[in-house]
Amino acid sequence: MPFTSPEELRMVMLGKTGAGKSATGNSLLQTKLFKSNNYGASVTVNCKFGNRHLDNGKKLVVIDTPGIFDTRKSNLETSKEVIRCIGLASPGPHVFIFVLKIGRFTQEEMETIQHLKDLFGEDVVDYVIIVFTGKDSLDYDDMTIHEHIQHCPPDLQSLVAECHGRIATINNRAEPPALARDVKAILDLMAETVRQNGGKYYTGEMFEGAERAYQEKLRLLEEEKNKKERELEQKEREIEEEAKRKMKEIEAMKLEHNEEKKELERIKKRQRQKEQELEDEREKIKNIDPRQEYREDVQAKDGAIVEIARGIEKVGRGIGRGVKDAWNGFLSFF
Repeated sequence: MPFTSPEELRMVMLGKTGAGKSATGNSLLQTKLFKSNNYGASVTVNCKFGNRHLDNGKKLVVIDTPGIFDTRKSNLETSKEVIRCIGLASPGPHVFIFVLKIGRFTQEEMETIQHLKDLFGEDVVDYVIIVFTGKDSLDYDDMTIHEHIQHCPPDLQSLVAECHGRIATINNRAEPPALARDVKAILDLMAETVRQNGGKYYTGEMFEGAERAYQEKLRLLEEEKNKKERELEQKEREIEEEAKRKMKEIEAMKLEHNEEKKELERIKKRQRQKEQELEDEREKIKNIDPRQEYREDVQAKDGAIVEIARGIEKVGRGIGRGVKDAWNGFLSFF
């Protein structure tokens, strides 16, 4: 069977504060959506998402995280953002982008990958791409990323090997043509990763639980949509009945021919306006993207996170030991 690329491609940005996650996410989205700075202090507080359509018509969804495995955060904060991230990436990410800064690889960054494995399972590395920011420093030293890796600590070399050599570089401050080439290289690597994984996204019990919450939201949206459609049908009948009534009134008034003609034109004009308003409302309902609305809720409302957590709790398996206590604490907090 020939390989078919998914219509929506989802990526989760991971990495230490100051590594350049948000800036890289902005480069991939071709807009300054995520806040970033050069001071090494975290600007991203909650997980956020953005999307754009690629040249091939596919939809790219990027989820920026505030360092969800940062040990300086409380268990409650960590749990909330892990759940939010899962909800935004539901039904599952096609890749995790692990962002590292050239020349800086610490034990804490190595532990991030271990936390990722603890939370989602060992096979998660099949979906990890390592992106190095600060590519300009390599250009300055006239060195390739592969030459740079040869001089890196053994732990980083092992991580690259574990990810099957899926690495890319980016200079988020480069001129547009050079930046576009860096972005294309990352997207090409993502497409190749998706192809190697048979078009499948990463999933597991936690994402299955999040998808349950989405399906419930979808059910409610469908009910609301059906209700609005019934209301529009009722309005349409009322408009037709009103037009007929008005025309009968005009006939009963026995107006002069010209006056009757003008009044009929006014009625028809008002009817066309109301019909256009109805058509606009129908088009609006038709174009509702339930997944987009769901993500916006997850991004903005803690109540949506609670629903996801409960969905995951119903699945009941696969929660990493490292976050289970915090998870229970989070649920009891609400």
